[in-house]
Amino acid sequence: MHPPADDRWAPKVHPLTRDAEPEDPMELIAEPVVGDPDVMLECILQEFAWMGWNESQLLALFHHPGYPVLQELCRAFGEEEVKRRVRELISRWGVLRFREVVVESELEPELVQIKPLSPR
Repeated sequence: MHPPADDRWAPKVHPLTRDAEPEDPMELIAEPVVGDPDVMLECILQEFAWMGWNESQLLALFHHPGYPVLQELCRAFGEEEVKRRVRELISRWGVLRFREVVVESELEPELVQIKPLSPR
């Protein structure tokens, strides 16, 4: 059984099944939500550190126009607190790094061991 029709809402149509219209910019629009800024900052920093971003790269994100949430977090916490949090996170978690070695051989190894790099 379907719920009664409600003319207040647009019908649910998957974007791939409809044509783009001029008044539909097909852009993602951020909406504010309730949450803990401390947790948000920690999670975002962890995610980028796990992708291999170092301290200077992480700090640059807080001034990049493509990351308005990070700009807001920087305004909320202050530049010095953000720097302290970035340094603390990297000292605690480190930055994930991979080193790849390609060995030309006709024999394929059965198992490839992945080892963390020693800190510099």
